[in-house]
Amino acid sequence: MRKFGVHKNNEKIEPTTEQIKRQKDFARLHHQYEQLTKRGKKPLYRNPKLLLFWIVIAIILFLVFYE
Repeated sequence: MRKFGVHKNNEKIEPTTEQIKRQKDFARLHHQYEQLTKRGKKPLYRNPKLLLFWIVIAIILFLVFYE
């Protein structure tokens, strides 16, 4: 079994003023967050697999209730 060592460092690392200024642009930061967390949704007519799925379901429902 491996032995892992824990390095304890009590020194706090402070960010530089350049790093702080780079994160102060909240509009850009929010935009990057939105791009990262939200995916783009395609409309139904642009997603051929989903459109085909709904057409097949509609045909099956039509045949079941038509009889």
